[in-house]
Amino acid sequence: MMRWLRLRRMRRAFRALPERDRAIFGSVRFDDLDYIQTAQRHGCTVEEVEQTVARVLFALGRAERGEQA
Repeated sequence: MMRWLRLRRMRRAFRALPERDRAIFGSVRFDDLDYIQTAQRHGCTVEEVEQTVARVLFALGRAERGEQA
């Protein structure tokens, strides 16, 4: 499948995530914060950060493969 189509699906899936999930994921992946710093920034636990990153990566992977949520 064409790369742009996969990226479009992933972008759509990312936008469909809750705002907090996007913010936490962005802190880790885009702002390059570690999980402890991210947890402090968002007022949650490191475990919540871990779970959120895993949930977002899972959703993006499903979207890339064209699987429905």
